[in-house]
Amino acid sequence: MKIRLKIAPGYEVLEDWLAKLPEHFQNGGVSIFKDRNEVKVFNEMGFELNIKSFKVTHLINRFAYIYFRGSKAARSFLNAVRLLASGASTPEPVAYVECLSMGILGRSYYISLQYLHDFTLRDVLDYEIPDRQNILTQWVHFTWLHLHKNGIFHLDYSPGNTLIRKEGEQYQFAIVDLNRMKFLPVDFGKGIQNFRQLHTDEETIRLIATQYAALCGSSAEKAIEMLLKLDGSSKKFRARKNKFHKFFGPAED
Repeated sequence: MKIRLKIAPGYEVLEDWLAKLPEHFQNGGVSIFKDRNEVKVFNEMGFELNIKSFKVTHLINRFAYIYFRGSKAARSFLNAVRLLASGASTPEPVAYVECLSMGILGRSYYISLQYLHDFTLRDVLDYEIPDRQNILTQWVHFTWLHLHKNGIFHLDYSPGNTLIRKEGEQYQFAIVDLNRMKFLPVDFGKGIQNFRQLHTDEETIRLIATQYAALCGSSAEKAIEMLLKLDGSSKKFRARKNKFHKFFGPAED
């Protein structure tokens, strides 16, 4: 097996350890998430590292990810660098590691610094966090100012992928799960689409749509109508997808 890795400046001291990452990941670390992919936290050489291991995909993607699209780990790393350069927040990228066998991809790993956060956007939407309206208002402003105005469109902008930390009276937002993103002009209509995966109640949808419309100088009524329709379609799609997965298993990206 061949190991291919790229390390961000300042983290070269980790090179030898990262060269043996598949072994370290299998035998150590603290698992904090495990589903199709797994996330573990390691403390190594004074760094608290968050390492996401992407599952081995089917043969066509294993070839395409190396020669055409880039692995999910590589895309996560490059998108993180681009986000930070645009002023958007994400856990600091450290490296990515790809395992190759006979010229095709096996497992890949994205490594970032562990980001200390107080809760996620999902906790806010589930009414588990006080100051809910203020948090959502600040999050919509963050999305508009730091993502959409910079031409950043997260294709998996679901509630679990926004980490939130309170600093005084302000909230800091960090975006994770970065392998599926587009960089393109984001107008009002495209921006509204980015909120379609929230799966929340109508009152919250109205709040978010109204706040976003005000930032864009557009009609609140139009924004609400659009987002309610998108939310309804997304919920129906999610229900069909979950039903499909019960019989056939999860689809590949």
